[in-house]
Amino acid sequence: MLDHRCRILLVEDDPDDLEKLEKLITNAKSPSFSRGFELICAETLEEGRGYVTQGGIDVVLLDLMLPDSRGMDTLRQMQQTAPDVPIIVQSTLEDERVAVKALELGACGYLAKAKLNTSLLIYAIRAALERQYQLAQLEHHQQQQELEELEKLISGEINSTPKSSSVESLRQRMPDVVEELRQHYGDLMEWALEERVYKVDHQLSMHLTNFAEQLGLLQASPRDLIELHTTTLKQKSQGINQRKAQAYTAEGRFLLLELMGNLTAYYRRYFIGLSKINLEKDANTFSH
Repeated sequence: MLDHRCRILLVEDDPDDLEKLEKLITNAKSPSFSRGFELICAETLEEGRGYVTQGGIDVVLLDLMLPDSRGMDTLRQMQQTAPDVPIIVQSTLEDERVAVKALELGACGYLAKAKLNTSLLIYAIRAALERQYQLAQLEHHQQQQELEELEKLISGEINSTPKSSSVESLRQRMPDVVEELRQHYGDLMEWALEERVYKVDHQLSMHLTNFAEQLGLLQASPRDLIELHTTTLKQKSQGINQRKAQAYTAEGRFLLLELMGNLTAYYRRYFIGLSKINLEKDANTFSH
């Protein structure tokens, strides 16, 4: 399964549980892990997060009740630090509700300490690694599929008309401006992710309204907006872990929908204004 020793981070503060797990892992042997195991121990969540930040951890065994964190918040914080590392929650509680909640939140396994043995531990680690791999493959496939659908929209393969295909895109008309727009849109995408993860307020709605008005002044079409979104998302997703790329994709959907709505609202106001001007001109013509 792995071409190296399986590096396990054990986040546990109870000396007895720590000793028991050390013995189980030391004696563990499996064809699936032919190179064996390496155990790294941390007694607090902060210490554990420090280890996963350094990289190289294959799986985390996480006790929910630690000196600096308790309950499901322990799992949430570890997930934020290690989004691509499978986490197996371990607990002294043999409570099905706790197990279900942990799995709902994204844990890749749950172990009751009282029933733990070597075979069960190895099975849990293997299942967690396989589940994480499958999730990563599924997320990658979904992202690629979504990008392909957006690119079809750009190329006019979906709901295309001769009129729309004959109009030059914003990229063709103003390539230098489009590059500035991409950078701005990339910032908006970053701010959206920060608002969700860190609960900060970047006043994103106001920035999206202003950005939509800029696009409106440039006479950007929905096709231009989709192209801007797709190219920015591709740039953002290069060279980063799968979980963060998926987060950009998810937040990007909301950005795209809100911008579409704002751009539509801008053009509606614009055309209503033009209609009023034309009516006034007509009225003045008839009065003379």
